[in-house]
Amino acid sequence: MDQAQISFDLVGSALGEDIFSEQGILLLKKGTILKEVHILLLQKYRFGTTISVNLNEKVHKQSPSAKPYQSIQSYIKDTFKSFYRSKEINMIHLRERFHPLIELSLCDVSILKVLQTGEKREDQLFQHSINVGILSSIIGKLLGYKRKDCLLLADMGLFHEIGMLGIDKSIYKNTISVNNEEVQKHTEIGHKLLSTIPYINPLIPLAALHHHEKINGTGYPKQLKEKDIPYFVQIVSVADCFNAVYINVQDNGEKNPYFAGVYELVEKAQNNELNPAIVIPFVRYIMRQNLLQKVMLSNGEEAQIVFIHENEPYQPLVKVGEAYVDLRRESGVRIVSLVGDEQENMVKL
Repeated sequence: MDQAQISFDLVGSALGEDIFSEQGILLLKKGTILKEVHILLLQKYRFGTTISVNLNEKVHKQSPSAKPYQSIQSYIKDTFKSFYRSKEINMIHLRERFHPLIELSLCDVSILKVLQTGEKREDQLFQHSINVGILSSIIGKLLGYKRKDCLLLADMGLFHEIGMLGIDKSIYKNTISVNNEEVQKHTEIGHKLLSTIPYINPLIPLAALHHHEKINGTGYPKQLKEKDIPYFVQIVSVADCFNAVYINVQDNGEKNPYFAGVYELVEKAQNNELNPAIVIPFVRYIMRQNLLQKVMLSNGEEAQIVFIHENEPYQPLVKVGEAYVDLRRESGVRIVSLVGDEQENMVKL
């Protein structure tokens, strides 16, 4: 057995001793394979001390969503292309393949680490569609919707960008701008295509049509305001906005920083483009995935996230050295990225 400082580096190691609370209640048994939640528990009861672990028994468990996520990508690509050509699609079969991934994702605390980029630019459309389906369902769960509604949101997110198949590849292959008039036509193309599916839930084609509308009426194609945009479509818009920044590469080929997607959502909510009632719970969820992680701040300092504020989760309390800094009171200071290997892993959404 080894004595090791309590940290997230111990995830996957075997606990070498029983852990009790001050009241003598057994919290963790010897031999437990440590997970993130166990580290949080240990830090609460034995912060700043070491514990006995068996580092030789460290287990690297893959996310339960990882393999299903990778395996479905070629299927979605082939299905979308076939649907666009033939105007026919087997929705029952698609859901049999896609919904099990959604069910796993809704229970997978590491799902943000699974969603990755790395595909060719022309193939990122399909990966983006899968990701937005997953993220839309997660937001639905965060907002308290039932399973059937979360699965509907997943379908809406999956199909929201299918109209891009009707846009000249030379246009969207070389730009990520949604201000191009030709690119903007994808919303109506997608709506028209999806409306041909018999018995389809009308919200699915509406998500394709309206996911670029803004609640202040400055979006496209119809400049709708909040009251005229279905709430579920507003959810898809939030997922789409986050994922477009989170996984995408810039036009110069560089990856966007991990937290860029968070601040993009917050800025659009503050500008009354996205619904803050959807944005804030989702941002809170994202930031809580990074509790106790080491991050780099925009002022060049390294910090550790120690507390997530309920209503301003994007400006957490951080620890810089021995000092605690509330980013709500530090004008202009943002989190730029995760430090070290965690940053590299999380950037691959």
